[in-house]
Amino acid sequence: MLLLIKKAIGKLYQKKTTRGYVLIIVLIIIAAIISISSEFLILAQTNTRYLQSFTNRQKAYWNARSGINLAIELLEADKRGSIANFLSGDIETDPNVDSYKDIWALPLPEIPLENGSIQLLIEDENSKINVSVLANEFVDQTPYYVITQRFFINMGLPIDLADCILDWVDIDDARSPYGAESSDYYQNLKRPYKAKNAALDTINELLLIKGISSLIFYGLGGGNYGLEGNLVDNNKGLQNVIESLTSGTKIEISKDTSLIKIGKEKNRALYNYLRANGESSDYLNDINKININTASFRVLSALTDAMTDDKVTEIIRRRLQKPFKNVDEISDIITDETIRKNLLTVRSYIFKIKSIGKVGSTSFFIVAYYHRERKQIINWSEE
Repeated sequence: MLLLIKKAIGKLYQKKTTRGYVLIIVLIIIAAIISISSEFLILAQTNTRYLQSFTNRQKAYWNARSGINLAIELLEADKRGSIANFLSGDIETDPNVDSYKDIWALPLPEIPLENGSIQLLIEDENSKINVSVLANEFVDQTPYYVITQRFFINMGLPIDLADCILDWVDIDDARSPYGAESSDYYQNLKRPYKAKNAALDTINELLLIKGISSLIFYGLGGGNYGLEGNLVDNNKGLQNVIESLTSGTKIEISKDTSLIKIGKEKNRALYNYLRANGESSDYLNDINKININTASFRVLSALTDAMTDDKVTEIIRRRLQKPFKNVDEISDIITDETIRKNLLTVRSYIFKIKSIGKVGSTSFFIVAYYHRERKQIINWSEE
């Protein structure tokens, strides 16, 4: 259209009549209007797409927020034991026991909403080793320090990493034999910083600690990576997807565990086995204990020097058949009563909730850590 107008203007210039000048002005105005209209249309379309994207992101955010609230309700219902009204079969409904047969641990389907959907994942943080309590203001080294050492040894990683974490979370600047403190290491880096000398806020802080590369942290290399055998996806047992949370129908879960393979988990990411949250001032607090009903093969292997693969397999085999009601049920495997009473539990207190809100092709991620005893979210991050 603009090309035709330009040609017409050219012809009128050649004629050089009064009428021609008027038409030239009119055509120039029309050309300007068309040009402006085109730019406005493009801008309007761009703004519309941006506004739609922004609106979808806001909706996805609120869907994700709703998912966090729903997960908390599930955890609280499980603690009260009221979830038993909706379940039957091989399901754990004892409020004093947490296992992979609890409602919060079962893989939930994507939950449809009017304007999108929610995808939820709940993880038990008490299945992991709390590295924030390797030391505190009262104790130079807690039993969790030795457990962490064994964990790294079993992963084929340097035992020094336990000392480096210890120096990061203890309250002083005195370096452990194989650790690292501000003056001798962190302050000498190209981008210097100080050792925290306090409990971790998030497990991602491990990436700041000497020796823990992103390759090791995300489980993509290092140690005996690629050299291990007898690997499995997980040791949670047979978990059927819950098809409905609101239908009112009973949910049946299979009891057959005879064909389940047990072994070390394929995923080597440290955040699957180590955690940051707990009670750092009192390492004997129940919040810090490791739940033997949910602990991974790799964590169970690190509990004592005597934990062979056969013993770990036996613990997992038993809990698949029936979750442990108390820690003394494994007294024939872990004979040290001090370890059983002080470091192990059958209950869980802190849970990691990952909620994904979706609207069309837009997704919003929220990760929250929920302290069920305090009924409090202790950490929150958004993506």
